[in-house]
Amino acid sequence: MVLAAGLGLRMRPLTLLKAKPALPVLNRPLIQWTLDLLAHHGVTEVVINLHHLPRTLVQAVGDGRAFGLEVAWSREPRILGTGGGPRKVRDFFGEEPFFLVNGDVVFDFDLTDLLRRHRAAGARATLALVANPEPRRYSSIVTGTGGWVRALAGLPRPARGHASLFTGIHVLDPSLLDRLHEGPSDIVRDLYAPLVDEGEDLLGVRVRGAWYDLGSPALYLRSQLQMLSTGFRGMRRGPLIHPAARVHARARVTRSIVGPRAVVGEGAEVAASVLWDRVRVGAGARVRGSILATGTQVEPRADVDGLMMLRTRRGHRLVEVA
Repeated sequence: MVLAAGLGLRMRPLTLLKAKPALPVLNRPLIQWTLDLLAHHGVTEVVINLHHLPRTLVQAVGDGRAFGLEVAWSREPRILGTGGGPRKVRDFFGEEPFFLVNGDVVFDFDLTDLLRRHRAAGARATLALVANPEPRRYSSIVTGTGGWVRALAGLPRPARGHASLFTGIHVLDPSLLDRLHEGPSDIVRDLYAPLVDEGEDLLGVRVRGAWYDLGSPALYLRSQLQMLSTGFRGMRRGPLIHPAARVHARARVTRSIVGPRAVVGEGAEVAASVLWDRVRVGAGARVRGSILATGTQVEPRADVDGLMMLRTRRGHRLVEVA
């Protein structure tokens, strides 16, 4: 299951245009990167929950056949949360372990190995963990000997051990969902913390591979620039310019993503920025450290630095990237 029903409040104003998992990442909707990886590791059926701007997600995914998947949709008129969303579609999972994946992260883990370790350990649930780069920003999962979880964000009580970051990728026994009441719930607070308190086997596994949190516009921009510099999933390093974009021969594009049908004019400079589809950068303009959303226009010789630009009914809106 891909959790995709959130409002994306931290990503506004970009999520006023699209649901967060539908935002373009390296010129593809974010959720497509997730679906590709799931299919690569043998997943054949996926359910995706919907609430905020659902049409943008349905357009990004279609029926799933482009990814070799059968896709079902779970519409949530009221957001049910990380526990309530899976609980609503309990029957979809049958009795075999399933992957539960946050829809607002881009990652490249060995899911086959994660499932193998889950089964080998006889765990009720297995959480994919990485080193916590910012303990003040992200709460930690504390594990002890053998990787067994002792505490999750201080629940059921603070504990000592090895602290890691929970990536939002996990494998769990679907029968665990029967413990949750119908309606909104949080999977950590309402399921995992009580399990740990009862001594149930909850496993934390340190995984290798890329993981990017796209939780805010600044992270959205920074993560894509990092993907370019590291060659994410074998991509060629350097600027990423869509084949349907037009960049003038005397324009300069560095460390940036340029979307379909975007136009960069003569003498313009675009650096460390993300341009969505149908963006126009006028001749001699400079764009640095910015996000230009669908259909926006930068006037000739204008200077856009560290800003988000959105097209609205009243014209263009500029917001600082933060």
